[in-house]
Amino acid sequence: MAINPTALRKKRSLTPVRAAFFIAAISVTLAMAAAPYRAVAYVLEGPHVLELSAKAMGSIAALQTNQKLLIYPQSPEAAPTVYDETATYVMPERFRSDIVSDQIQRTHLVFADSSITVIDGRMTLGESPFDLYQQLLRSRTRPRLMRTLNRLGVETAISSLGRIKETVVFVLGARYPDESASQLAIDKETFLPIRLLLVDQGSTDAGRRLEIFYRNWQKVQSGWFPYQVDFTVNGRLAREIRVTDLRLNPSIPSELMDLEALKASVALHNADTPQGQKQEAVEAVQQAVQDFQKKFE
Repeated sequence: MAINPTALRKKRSLTPVRAAFFIAAISVTLAMAAAPYRAVAYVLEGPHVLELSAKAMGSIAALQTNQKLLIYPQSPEAAPTVYDETATYVMPERFRSDIVSDQIQRTHLVFADSSITVIDGRMTLGESPFDLYQQLLRSRTRPRLMRTLNRLGVETAISSLGRIKETVVFVLGARYPDESASQLAIDKETFLPIRLLLVDQGSTDAGRRLEIFYRNWQKVQSGWFPYQVDFTVNGRLAREIRVTDLRLNPSIPSELMDLEALKASVALHNADTPQGQKQEAVEAVQQAVQDFQKKFE
C-alpha cells in the first residue's frame, strides 16, 4: 500500500504539539493534587507544635540572671532609662524580679497563678503586662505551655504557617497574616518561641498591641534561654531586657520566693511607720507607681 507523504508529514508535525499539551496537563494535575498534601504536611496542629517547642526549650531547674532593663521614652531622640535588675526562676512555679535604684525599689514575686508587686515598701494591685514575658520561659512542657497560652488568651487549637521578617514560623492562635488576636510565633526550624503578641480586647485599651520578642537564645545546660527580650507597644519599642550574667541552680533562700514572707515583710515595714508618715508614704508610692508605669506607655 502506498504511503501518502503529505499525511505522514502532518502526523509528524502534530506529534510534538500534542506531547506538549499532554505534559502541561499532567503537570497541572499533579500540582493540584500535591497542593493540599503540602498544606497538611507542613502545618502541624497546635498541640504538636507545643510538644516540639517544649522539647526544644529543654528543662532547667533554677537559674538567676543579672540583666539590664531599658525603658524607652516616647520621644525617639531621648535616651532610655536603664535599671539593674535581678531575675530568679525556680521552675516551673516561682519567679522573682528585683530592681533597686535611687529612683525606685521594685519587687515582683510570682507563685503559680498568684503574684505580688511591691514598690518602695508598698504592695500594689494588678500586674503589669510587661511582667508576663517570664510565664512562657517557665512553661517547658506541652501541658504547661497550653495552659499558659490559654490564660494569656491564645487559642492553641488554631495553627498556621507565617513569616516574621525572614524567619518562617508556626503561628498559634490565628490564621496568618491575621494579627487581630493574641498569638505565639514559633521558629519552624528550631521550634523556639520568637514572638508573643498580646492584643487587648476587653478594656479601655482595646486594640492595644504588646509584642514580646524572644531573641538571642543560648544553650544553658540541658535547655535554652533568651538573653534578650524586646517589648513593643503598638509598634513602638518600649522596653528591652539584656541578660549580662546567668547562674544555674543558685543557692536561693526559701523566704526569697515565698509570697507570705514578702507580705509579712511589707506589713512589718508599715507597722514601723508612724501614722502621719504612712499617708505621705502611700501618696508618694502611688505617684512613684504612676511615674514608673508612664515610662511603659
